[in-house]
Amino acid sequence: MKNRTLHNAFPIVAAAIGNRFGIKVSVGGDQAYTDGQSIQLPAYEGDDPDYQDYAWGLLAHEAAHIRYSDFTLRYGNSVLRRRLCNAIEDVRIEHELAKDFPGTRLTIRTVIEKMIAKGDFVASNINDHPANILYSFVLKSLRAMVLGQSALLPLVEQTEAALKATFPKGAVTRLKGLLSEVPEGLQSERDCLQLTDRILTMIEQEFEQQRRRNQAQQSENEEGSPESDDTDQDAESADLDSGQRELDERLPNDTADDPSSASDGDDDSNPGNLDNEPSSQAESASSDPQGDDEDATEIADPMGVLQTLLSAGDSDIEQDVFESLKSALSLAAENVSELLMPSGDEPPMDERAGAFLLRKVQGESGKIRAALQGLVQSQTLNRSQHACRGRRLDGKRLHRLPLGETKLFQRKQAKSAPNTAIHLLLDKSESMGYQVTDSQGQPIGSRMPIALEATLALALAFEGIPGVNPGVTAFPGSQDDSVFRLLDHGQRINARTGAFSVAAAGSTPMTEAIWFGAASLLRCREPRKVLMVMTDGQPNESLSTLELLQRCRDSGIETVGVGLGLDVSHLFPIAITINDLSELRAQLFELSKAVLLAA
Repeated sequence: MKNRTLHNAFPIVAAAIGNRFGIKVSVGGDQAYTDGQSIQLPAYEGDDPDYQDYAWGLLAHEAAHIRYSDFTLRYGNSVLRRRLCNAIEDVRIEHELAKDFPGTRLTIRTVIEKMIAKGDFVASNINDHPANILYSFVLKSLRAMVLGQSALLPLVEQTEAALKATFPKGAVTRLKGLLSEVPEGLQSERDCLQLTDRILTMIEQEFEQQRRRNQAQQSENEEGSPESDDTDQDAESADLDSGQRELDERLPNDTADDPSSASDGDDDSNPGNLDNEPSSQAESASSDPQGDDEDATEIADPMGVLQTLLSAGDSDIEQDVFESLKSALSLAAENVSELLMPSGDEPPMDERAGAFLLRKVQGESGKIRAALQGLVQSQTLNRSQHACRGRRLDGKRLHRLPLGETKLFQRKQAKSAPNTAIHLLLDKSESMGYQVTDSQGQPIGSRMPIALEATLALALAFEGIPGVNPGVTAFPGSQDDSVFRLLDHGQRINARTGAFSVAAAGSTPMTEAIWFGAASLLRCREPRKVLMVMTDGQPNESLSTLELLQRCRDSGIETVGVGLGLDVSHLFPIAITINDLSELRAQLFELSKAVLLAA
């Protein structure tokens, strides 16, 4: 039952997490992706306990991309360059995200551990493509060292063995030195790309040194005249130098359209600078061609391996771990109607109108607050308990004294004050601006001004009660896929009165508004959460509204409906209908009293 409840709350929790990261999240369909501004998660109704762990890990990772990555960066035509940069950037952004949201470190680590356990994240071996071995070592070693994903350490050890068997010893040593700059030495994705270029240039240098060592060894072992040797060696050197120049041209050509590849002066991203003046001591720790020959990896065809490395395609390199995760989530998803988390926009602010409205409702709000506080206080002090000592003896328990009863004194038990977050959703659709009449048929104006007054008075009353945390949202916002944030939880009314001047307009996107309100409540620390919707019309999508309201209740959010001239009991298990607007304030007070006293 617990798992089912969590699954039913999936879209709401996803939205709450997205809101916490400051990004828009949509749930629906059967695809997982991000467009650089929002995140799409598939809809899911299954029973796999790992699914949500994967979803939260993917959401955190993609949120880090949206917050910190540069989506305008171009990598040129080199697949290896792009994949290495992405691996380094993934580690950088997850490290940054954990500074602001420490819990994401555990969230993503859990995903990695589960993927390892399922065999979806494996080490490279000596038979793999050289590009995959290099990529795999960079990705796994950085995740283990920088992000603390220690479950990867055995995979790092196995991959490093393959790396040492495939690459020159100096390349492995210098690679570790360059990777030590992650993450402190990287402030942006451009920095990651520059580090990638330095790694690729260093590897070319090491393979060239290996070629020269092989050539020198071959010369020592060959028999023949010096003249013949020199002639053959010069011809071979000319051929190899020509091939090297062709490889050297690959990176500059790939970076020609990339603004991050441009360097000024002696920037470390300049390959020419790397050849003569390495930017760090670790990077310059190349193997000595004379001193470590007996320990160096002997590569029979170093330039052939280098060319294979640099010409790698996507199919030669293992799939990105979070791309694999997207595929796994998509395969497990069920194709249901899409729910879109609306954006919470700032409403038009009219400070003069807000100040006027505040003065108008302050007196009534004070009366509501005083009455609610009095009722809550009488409720909290009404219970009593018995104790072994005290000032007030309970005569009804004296007959128990011979039986050894010692709890003869009566004490009042103070029940804690309400610890409740209440979110008010105010329908501001076009119909709220229509003129209405009272029970005698006399015109009394539109519902919107009266609803705003009642909402402000109620929020102001809630604000003054210890343990009650109010929030107010009007829907729709400027568009049907947005809402207006009149009062966020934790904000003070006096600073937001100008927001309570919105005009009636738009349709009734209640599903989206409920999702926003529920997500706001889930971010509150109060254990009890209540969503109160005030509306005068049917939602645009009744079925999705009913589904989401049920998800709210499954996740512990109580739902209350206030129908203005409309019965909404088919949507809300707790609902009232107000036909006479003059009764709005009084009935809202009675409803709020019932909500608070149940806390």
